[in-house]
Amino acid sequence: MTSAPLFLALRYLRPTRSFISVITVISMLGVMLGVGVLVFVMSVFSGWQREYRQMLIGFEPHAMVEPLGAMEGEPGGPKPVDWRELRKNLALRPEIVSAVPVAEKTRDGRPGILVVENSGNLQGVSVIGMADDKDNALLQKLKKHIKEGQFDLQNDTIILSDKFAKELGAKIGDTLVVHAADSVNHFIQKYREIPEDGDKKKRAEALDNVTILSKDLILVATLREDTAGKRGYVPLHVAQEFFNLDSDISGIELELKDPDNAERVMDTMYRSGALPESWGYRTWEQQHGMMLESVENQRTMMWFLLLFIMLVAAICVMNTTITVTVKKRREIGILTALGTRAWQIIAIFVSQAGIVALFGVVAGLAGGFFVLGIRNWLRDQIASLTGRDIFPQDIYFLSSIPAYTNLSDLLTICTTAVALCLMAALVPSWFAARVDPAVALRDGG
Repeated sequence: MTSAPLFLALRYLRPTRSFISVITVISMLGVMLGVGVLVFVMSVFSGWQREYRQMLIGFEPHAMVEPLGAMEGEPGGPKPVDWRELRKNLALRPEIVSAVPVAEKTRDGRPGILVVENSGNLQGVSVIGMADDKDNALLQKLKKHIKEGQFDLQNDTIILSDKFAKELGAKIGDTLVVHAADSVNHFIQKYREIPEDGDKKKRAEALDNVTILSKDLILVATLREDTAGKRGYVPLHVAQEFFNLDSDISGIELELKDPDNAERVMDTMYRSGALPESWGYRTWEQQHGMMLESVENQRTMMWFLLLFIMLVAAICVMNTTITVTVKKRREIGILTALGTRAWQIIAIFVSQAGIVALFGVVAGLAGGFFVLGIRNWLRDQIASLTGRDIFPQDIYFLSSIPAYTNLSDLLTICTTAVALCLMAALVPSWFAARVDPAVALRDGG
């Protein structure tokens, strides 16, 4: 008798030209749709989260140690620290792959921005100045994003993103005039202070006294903006000159053996005294933590929203079970009269719901993976029909829709779908099992 509930469940599921078959198919389609959408959306979100982390690790320094500024050298405060000696000590630590001095801020802490000019076209860009050393792991990492040219920061050169270079109309080998943003702002301020109705000679003399720090740099390479960001790179000595740093630096960028534990590694170094009191640190996770957290929150919210699709599918299964129990009321009465126990009656209809759920889950997995396989083609088709890109590179910095299917997500989706369907079928099955045989036979006859 142990296989009887399953046998009857399969018998009730046989295709017939009846209303029960139609709603059974609808229930199965509901489960398939819920599972398929969850598989697709969760895979895309997981892929985006994974690719975004890898993208950050691929062009961002794992950690940055930088002077805290006012604390250093003040009376009674920490003694000034020679950044060269600190870099040497950091590079010897086993958890650090390389320590690279960089200049990315002005002496007063403002972002390092240069105004690049080409054929009368001026554009501002954030740049980082660093040395082109053989042991520079950050530089080796950035070389992977080269679109054209050669990564060379040993002479008076500059490296820009491909989109920025296109906006400037610059090509590899072009000589670009680069201006210090501070001196440009100072020139504009002085120009505005000169009265427009003043003597032209005096105006010219006043403008002659305002100088703009400029330098000719050769564009030697372009980087893919969608994978390496919008910033540019110049030699360390050029950035020090434009940012008024003299021989100082903005900080030391560290490449770690284990970037995923950057926060723990840096905290241990800070607490152990490996970093001077006048120096702090920040990691790639801290700098982009809000974005990473936002992606995770969106993924969680999307999971709960799509879970309602599964609930709708479970309600469809419940309706199917209610309809079947009503249609089979006379047979339930006969089985009860023959001594079939209540739990066996319940098992018949719960098994039926389980079979519907399993078929829906399998079909949903197949459909979800099929759509994942053509996701980029679908994006192109939707863009051509609507004229709107649903996954723009300017926002997501990726040329294609990523996807990564996590086994734990699959198990959660499948388990949730089956569990909801079984629970939905349990209530009408329980009521069906409690029917009085005499009443069921009289009503069914």
